[in-house]
Amino acid sequence: MRISVTNIKLCMLEYAIIALGLFAFGDAAYVPAVYLAITGHLLLWPIMLMSFVASNLMDIGWYLFGTKGLQKVFKSLPFIAKWEEKHPELMASFFKHQLKIIFWSRFLHGMGYPIMILSGVYKVPFKKYMMMNLLSALIIVFSVPTVIYFTQQSSYAIFNSLKLAEIVLVVAVILIFALSRFKIRKVATKILLGKKDEKGL
Repeated sequence: MRISVTNIKLCMLEYAIIALGLFAFGDAAYVPAVYLAITGHLLLWPIMLMSFVASNLMDIGWYLFGTKGLQKVFKSLPFIAKWEEKHPELMASFFKHQLKIIFWSRFLHGMGYPIMILSGVYKVPFKKYMMMNLLSALIIVFSVPTVIYFTQQSSYAIFNSLKLAEIVLVVAVILIFALSRFKIRKVATKILLGKKDEKGL
């Protein structure tokens, strides 16, 4: 009886540590936890459930931090207003594609938290914001165990694969952004030159 009680306590301690890790490090803590479950050290379904709940609670927390805690301070900073005035096309792009940005930021290392806070600062509709986060969280919760199960790689190799995927996504986003800016400038130049020609005529 003592052994079983001790085992239960140790098991609860393990899951408590994993839960703290999920809140502190997010998806980075989810990968090794899933690996431990796939290799038989832990149960998989509690880890998946904890990851999903922790992820969405953190998303709500960062959004509220942006809305309630940071909005007034952020917008009162003079250099922020100047930056917004100098880069209206970026602000317009953010508001136009805000849901896509929220969704894809989940898969870009280091981009999730800033985007969530900015979503609160600029008052992205909460229901749409959470819809994107729920969808992206579900994809991660189910895709990570699937990848680890079918590949049976070490946790180190999985981290390398995720980092490589993040780098590829970042490069792709930068290229798309650069091309879009080039296209905007090209169109603007044509319009300006057209106006100048009309004035010359």
